[in-house]
Amino acid sequence: MKFKRQYLLIAFIACLVASLGAASAWTQAWNAPTGQPNSITSDGVDIFSASTSGLASVDPNGTTLWKTSNIVSSNGSAMKAGKYLFIGEGNDVKALNKTTGAVKWTSTAPLGAGQVAKYILVKGAYVLVASNSKLVILNREDGTVQTPVTDFTSTSEPILFGGYLIGGTSTGVQAYQAIMMPDLRISSITKSSNSTTAKIENIGLGNANKVLVKWVVQKTDGTYRTIHISAGTINAGETKNITITGAFNKGTATVDPYYVISELNENNNERYFS
Repeated sequence: MKFKRQYLLIAFIACLVASLGAASAWTQAWNAPTGQPNSITSDGVDIFSASTSGLASVDPNGTTLWKTSNIVSSNGSAMKAGKYLFIGEGNDVKALNKTTGAVKWTSTAPLGAGQVAKYILVKGAYVLVASNSKLVILNREDGTVQTPVTDFTSTSEPILFGGYLIGGTSTGVQAYQAIMMPDLRISSITKSSNSTTAKIENIGLGNANKVLVKWVVQKTDGTYRTIHISAGTINAGETKNITITGAFNKGTATVDPYYVISELNENNNERYFS
């Protein structure tokens, strides 16, 4: 009896699926004529398609927003959507305006001659670019090279995970940490009648430990005072407010003032306020 009931249940399900039909189960919502995609990605708002004929952007309703003739490297997979649409095109790397498709900047052969920009990764204010054997880090906003070109081999598309760059080798999974440096900056300073607060951001790739902030401030009587405050650990992508109390006319705040922490950019650590 038990087996008979199971048989009847299976038969019922089979009849139900047959009555629905494949067309009913997977109804086509829309089709955007972008050309056959080799790779598709999204920024959570729009869809970006790379084909052998170029790039296209499509909105969630299937309307094509723009098309360009850019041919993305690595059969279309060298493409990541962040603040901009970052692509590898041959040996070059480009950032495109996601709304219009216009090129914001081009980094010409940042990995060196003959090195195809095969992999693109984006984190914080930086873009990681890799070929089959080399890796370099670019500034997200202008494409300037931030690090020397380093040796890097991966048999698969690498990922960023747990503070490491993870790639594949012939023997297994390999983690790289040396390039995962932080980048500390003071994004703003807010002054009130009896306190001043600096907003410290880590826009880099790695965590920053034992962060020190140095204040040099002018008091209301015209004399100057130097204050050191520990900010502890500021993880990649994290923001921390550091406040000093008292009435001050003006001054500067410097994060990592004695260059203890190796950073991707050492030139954005100080900010003036008045």
